[in-house]
Amino acid sequence: MEYALRKRTKEDVLEFINWTYDGDYSFYDNNIQEEKVQGFLQSIDTDRYFSVINDEGELIGNCEFFNVGDGSEEITAVGVQMKPSLTGKGNGLEFIQAIIERGREVIRYNHLELAVVDFNQRAIRVYEQAGFKRKGEFQNCIRGKEYRFIIMKKDW
Repeated sequence: MEYALRKRTKEDVLEFINWTYDGDYSFYDNNIQEEKVQGFLQSIDTDRYFSVINDEGELIGNCEFFNVGDGSEEITAVGVQMKPSLTGKGNGLEFIQAIIERGREVIRYNHLELAVVDFNQRAIRVYEQAGFKRKGEFQNCIRGKEYRFIIMKKDW
């Protein structure tokens, strides 16, 4: 299966904001945070926010590239999300590789980082298979609960 990135459309975003996940993965539900919904709506047709489609043109995920540098340096990070019905089926490595390769063609980075909540061992394994290494960690309070995130990086 081939994957491609395209600029987000309003139709894509209206689908994203209704995605919900099972069990612990409900942490990633898009409809439970108004700021997340507003962020999706503001990302339509922008340069660093993409929809991920398969070779049949079906929407299968989304990604965004953003700067997490402290001002003295630019550090590009990526956020990714796969359609809930497609998770856990062995497509994660191909999905993330397509995102980082296509993103690199567009944004031209040589260093990429991401953060993943520590309970998401499934995603951590995929990122490690794609060549990401653990860089550090941080705590963040989300919806009143503390979560530990793993920062991962990849260099070319």
